[in-house]
Amino acid sequence: MWHDCVVSKRREPSFVEGEVQHHGHFAFLVSEEPGQSDVYLRGRTLRLAMNGDRIQARVTGAQGGRRLGEIVRVVSRARTSMVGVLRRAGKFWAVIAEGGDEADGLQVLGLAKGVKPLEGHLVSLKIDRWPTEDRAAGGTVTEILGSPADPKTRVRALLAARELPTVFPDDALAQADALPREVEPDAWEGRPDLFGLPLFTIDGSDAKDFDDAVSLEDLGRGRLRLGVHIADVAHYVRRGTPLDAEAARRGASVYLPGRVIPMLPPKLSDDLCSLRPDVPRLTLTCWVELDARGQVHGSKVEETVIRSRRRFTYEEVQDVLDGKAVERVLPEVRESLLRMGPLAKALTAERLRRGALDLGVPEYQVKTDPEGRPIEVVKRARLDSHRLIEEFMLAANESVARALTKARAPFLRRIHEDPDPSRLEALQEELGKLGIRSQTSLVAHPVKGLQSLLRAAVGHPFEETAQIQVVRSLKLARYSSQPGGHFGLASKDYCHFTSPIRRYPDLFVHRALKGLFSGKPRGHCDGIDAEALALKCSERERAAQDAERKAVDLARAQLLDRQVGAEFVGVAVNATSAGLFVALPESGAVGLLRGAGAPLGSLVKVRLTAVDAVTGRLEFAAVGDAVPGQVRMSSPYRSRSRRRR
Repeated sequence: MWHDCVVSKRREPSFVEGEVQHHGHFAFLVSEEPGQSDVYLRGRTLRLAMNGDRIQARVTGAQGGRRLGEIVRVVSRARTSMVGVLRRAGKFWAVIAEGGDEADGLQVLGLAKGVKPLEGHLVSLKIDRWPTEDRAAGGTVTEILGSPADPKTRVRALLAARELPTVFPDDALAQADALPREVEPDAWEGRPDLFGLPLFTIDGSDAKDFDDAVSLEDLGRGRLRLGVHIADVAHYVRRGTPLDAEAARRGASVYLPGRVIPMLPPKLSDDLCSLRPDVPRLTLTCWVELDARGQVHGSKVEETVIRSRRRFTYEEVQDVLDGKAVERVLPEVRESLLRMGPLAKALTAERLRRGALDLGVPEYQVKTDPEGRPIEVVKRARLDSHRLIEEFMLAANESVARALTKARAPFLRRIHEDPDPSRLEALQEELGKLGIRSQTSLVAHPVKGLQSLLRAAVGHPFEETAQIQVVRSLKLARYSSQPGGHFGLASKDYCHFTSPIRRYPDLFVHRALKGLFSGKPRGHCDGIDAEALALKCSERERAAQDAERKAVDLARAQLLDRQVGAEFVGVAVNATSAGLFVALPESGAVGLLRGAGAPLGSLVKVRLTAVDAVTGRLEFAAVGDAVPGQVRMSSPYRSRSRRRR
């Protein structure tokens, strides 16, 4: 099913392949080659590709330290549909994409049965004709999504624009409905049962899909055995079935304010696969033997069956770690948690010692009413309990990747390539102006340099600005079937194993493990182009992340719409030719202050002048002189979400 994405690996030296990112009348090809800059694209061939398409470009020269090029051909299309506003264009109809103008519109070639055009409404269009140098793309309007003024329409539109399905096909639902309601005893025949082990889940207060549980045993002689128990989704979602096809199409669950678009039907994601307390559940367990310093002395993976003792929230676990009273905590569970706290800190210290980066940006949560309407946007608190689970998941992911690599089994790796030297040079110069300096050259020694830079930022008024800028200077982590390390984690072999309910690559890794158990280490990959699957999963992950960010922006805009004219003190977070982007620290909302300039991280007093409820964009005007001083935004995350590493 992935063969349409296969591309030749043979390329001429002056040609490069990658994803195109359009910016109006110019575009960039995002480089995937280590140490190579992006390619600035220009000329008539720009019209050949749409945003996100994978292209081949010819490098024609260089200017100002960046490569110049032109599009040769489109390798694969990023989408088969688009969402936009329906407008009259003379005698024809056109669909104008978000942020586009009339010249960028797609021509309406037809209307699906029962669809009546409504000017100014958001619509979904199926692309039937691809663009050429002389002709715009066009297609059929398949659905009228509704008025842009309706918040629910805007959420439907952001999902449709990213081709994120919300309805499961009948055959996938039928397969899910045919599964048993509970795990029957014959299903775990031959598996060791871990019913006597004090294991438990730790998740957010609103979570339903509990795909990981943890345990910790004292083996004596200074050794501990960490157990990371992951829902055995592969037992139920078999390769080639309707459930598998739909999970692969979705690639990941999408978490929106007050709503989840799951990768698997709720019967699986919220029930049969979810590690709910006091019921048996099939799992794959990764055992990791460690010492108190966080050094790994061995690991193994096996099929198991568990019964969780308790469903903890992060806040409850933090109270236990802090010595506070928490109701109904079994003594053996409390004892395990109190051992886990120091172990997690030791694992963090060990990762940093080997060269991992301790970085991240704040995350924000949209609180909603029972109808799903936003009522508040708040910054998530960062607790030791979050880091505890993150460290344990990292340890399991690394152990599984090492085992599969040693067995030479094909699997999807999570790779993070070395940063572009030109970006590191720019980062060092930019943060140096703010008084944050590394003791080591970032270009000559990226790991030591970035670690030194991050240490220099701790406690600095511009600490959060530095964290954000460091993240922006790094490449995005992605999936690949080819060997490659993870720069940010300083890991030679890494994969995603711990979230098969909500990430397809994890499910693929589980199948690879089951292949090892059965003596067929390549059986799960027969007939599959694993690299094409990796590309598809990376693209679906980016689409899900983009939808999640956009939904939070829309919620912020909806809340701020009633505050047009109000004054705020914000933080300068980015400077462009259009002006200064200013963030409001409490909600994380970012708006444009046109024509202004100020040092990054400085305080700026602004008035909210415009809110675009359709795009979530905000505009500010300056109020008086710049506010003296700088800001240190509270509670910044020091590590990235475990969903995204």
